[in-house]
Amino acid sequence: MITLTFAGDESGDVSFAFDKGATRYFVVAVIATPDPDHLRQVLTDVRKEAGLRANYEFRFHSLSSARLRDHLFTTLAAADFESWALIADKTTLPDSFRVMHRLDFYLYFVTELIRLIPPAKREGATLILDEFGSASKVQTELRRFMTARDIPRHFKRIVIKRSRSEPLIQVADLVAGSILRRDNREDADAFGYLQHKVKQILEFRG
Repeated sequence: MITLTFAGDESGDVSFAFDKGATRYFVVAVIATPDPDHLRQVLTDVRKEAGLRANYEFRFHSLSSARLRDHLFTTLAAADFESWALIADKTTLPDSFRVMHRLDFYLYFVTELIRLIPPAKREGATLILDEFGSASKVQTELRRFMTARDIPRHFKRIVIKRSRSEPLIQVADLVAGSILRRDNREDADAFGYLQHKVKQILEFRG
């Protein structure tokens, strides 16, 4: 049986202060690959080809160069990974979401997304998530959420890392960002490169 490595990240914010620039949509995405080192090397190669520094962090909303963006997404389109994602329209969510702490809001949707992933693919896998506050608190609270929501863990390991030090999280950010751009700005150009990688997008409306 092939053991997968998952990585997840979010795009958009958890705020409801729409009059102060909060995003209408909140997206979480996970990617899964059977060969994490090879996928990491894909980003290393793109950095070298583009003349970027070795520790350059790929973030969807920082890609100001159209040429780099097209090259990056063309390369990722041929890479070995698949993805699942959730997008929440915050304007449709019940008031209970508006009074949640930031971490609770984030983990609610992370666990909702985990439910989408077939248990057989999660079995024995590693899940790497971006830091969202204290790494130890995220791990503790994620376990609590999964228990409270009756979601079997299946993952062998859950690791919290900074996105700048983990290329797999950066790939998840690129997927999440492309989905947010598709719905928030009605611009599906970037998503078009990765659409065939996405197994399912749950549109959560409360």
